[in-house]
Amino acid sequence: MKLKKIYINNFRRLAEIEFELSKNIAVVVGPNAVGKSSIFEAIRLAKAILFPRMQDELRNVLINLGATSAHFFQNTFQFDISALAGDPNQSLKISLFISFSAEEIEMLRQAKPQIARSLTTILLGRTPDDPQFDLRAYFSTSQGKEALQSATNEVDRAWEQLNPDKAIEMSVDISAQQMNSSSAVNNLFAGFLEQRLQPDRAILSYFPADRSMPQGEIAIQVGAQDFKAQADSHLAHATSKYGRLKQTVVNQAVLAGIEHRDLKKDFDSIFETLLPGKEFVGLRQKQTGLVSVLIRDTKSDRVFDIDSLSSGEKGLILSFLLYRTASVPGSIILVDEPELHLNPAVCKKILPYLVDYIIRETDCQFLISTHSVEILKDAYENHNSELFHLRNDRDISPVLLQDTDEMREAMSRLGVSAEQALTSKGTIFVEGDTDVAILEVGFQKILSGILVKPLNGRTEIEKSIRDLQAAEKKGGVKERHAFLFDHDSKPSGLPSTALVKVEQLQKYCIENYLIDETCLFNLINMHGKTPPESRGAFARELKQLALDQLDEVVQQKHLNPFRSLRVGLLKKDINRKTNIEIAELQYNQLNETLSEIKNILNQENWEENFVERCNTTRTELEPIWENDWKKLCSGKRLFDDLQRKYQINFDLVRFKKTLIQELVKHETDDITALQGILDRLLA
Repeated sequence: MKLKKIYINNFRRLAEIEFELSKNIAVVVGPNAVGKSSIFEAIRLAKAILFPRMQDELRNVLINLGATSAHFFQNTFQFDISALAGDPNQSLKISLFISFSAEEIEMLRQAKPQIARSLTTILLGRTPDDPQFDLRAYFSTSQGKEALQSATNEVDRAWEQLNPDKAIEMSVDISAQQMNSSSAVNNLFAGFLEQRLQPDRAILSYFPADRSMPQGEIAIQVGAQDFKAQADSHLAHATSKYGRLKQTVVNQAVLAGIEHRDLKKDFDSIFETLLPGKEFVGLRQKQTGLVSVLIRDTKSDRVFDIDSLSSGEKGLILSFLLYRTASVPGSIILVDEPELHLNPAVCKKILPYLVDYIIRETDCQFLISTHSVEILKDAYENHNSELFHLRNDRDISPVLLQDTDEMREAMSRLGVSAEQALTSKGTIFVEGDTDVAILEVGFQKILSGILVKPLNGRTEIEKSIRDLQAAEKKGGVKERHAFLFDHDSKPSGLPSTALVKVEQLQKYCIENYLIDETCLFNLINMHGKTPPESRGAFARELKQLALDQLDEVVQQKHLNPFRSLRVGLLKKDINRKTNIEIAELQYNQLNETLSEIKNILNQENWEENFVERCNTTRTELEPIWENDWKKLCSGKRLFDDLQRKYQINFDLVRFKKTLIQELVKHETDDITALQGILDRLLA
């Protein structure tokens, strides 16, 4: 049995997503709290409705989902739609598109009489174990025979539609009043394939991320006493499998003896590949009557109980032992964050192990969610797996190798890996580390799940914007990227596009948004060795420090034209040129520059004119700066000057982080403006 397509509408965090599966391993990545686990819970719920293994499987799943109580009111089946649906006023739908293998289709052909009887019972609104209903007597009547023949014909028609290359849709619609499912015959087909299995095997098994490993000894049961608990641990009570570590090992040891299977071989494959240096010894009963599962450390030859392993190691052993022993050909295994409590070196081996030791033997299918960079890389590069990016509640897309070819160079310059891009809600690039620190401290809620990355100044930012937007036009950019950079008194004309958002600050730099006399005075009084005399005096001194920058601004404006005078040749000018050609180019460049310099120096009273131009410009700018100094001055330089003047005994970055926390509390206008800029970038 294989999952070919999944459609989920209005289930918890997921508004509407649909994606097709084609390989034995599908890995889903995405930001935290975007709804990856909701995909598994939706599949789990649909399975419990469509083809439950146990009579109370649906109730147990709903209890786990918080949608019902263990005790129904007056024996009626009640559930809370708001615990399942994102919008409780709308119905939710889950569709699983499943295909059966040729072997499974043949099994179903042989089981058609049994399935027809089950269908007849369902159409009567009864269960086969209903004590008030005698099925044998009913099927002996003419009415029963007619109903059975009708059911047989329906099963025959449905079976003829089965094809290994064609998926059948099995769906559920749930509203506040009822739960409806699709074809009852198809449900019975899937249910039969699982109900024929022993309790230690499952056609669909779920490994949730909530793992609570048992501490100390637990009661061990085998045989009929453990039948239901074992069957429920696959799906209905999925988290219970982690508390059954020793129970599982004991069960498998008993079954291995009956089925002539080498359990040590299963353990050794796990240890050799994932946890080298350990091996399985066997079971031993203590003097107290308790059971020990013995593990040997091959380096020290020390033998110890499995309880002595770390929680990560125990979870790994249990999960991978069940992957091997609980799966059958056609099993579907849902695994939520297999990397929990494991180091990167082990995570790197997870997908190769699944391919080499499990999929090749059973042809089962894994659907995995992860935040592990190592698993993500393997899924991205391994031809046995496929990678999906859940961007939001309506968008899940396959990630293909060719999708990122166009943007690799641009992304590498930005210092962002494909893994970081896929596991965050988005990326905002800023000019420097201080900008990152200020934004992350001041806007934690807005930037939750957002990667804020520093670049090396404005030039690098503008080049990266152009490169990414060029890649976007070719279809090479799939993720959203945002750029936020300083004004620097140099307006930029770079526009935003659908996936590359651009915002330029309206003030000189981000520190300008932190210039608040009240909060600055309070902090400098606390951390300055020579604090200001009063709030009024500080306000005047702060403004004067900013206005002192005006002379330099004017000077730089009139010096800029001379910076364009170039003597040397650029690298591109001399590429593939001979010495003779380079000599000629350099001579011409020197002559051209010399001519420009002579024209400048030949002007009468050049020095006096330069000073006069500077004075005129300063006179023009003074009233503007008098009103807008908080916007026009360099905030970075102003904070440096404040630290020197008042001898602030505080790291300046830490000082700015503390300051923005205070400004956020006071909800100043500048903080509101910054928040608006971030909102536009992330919209």
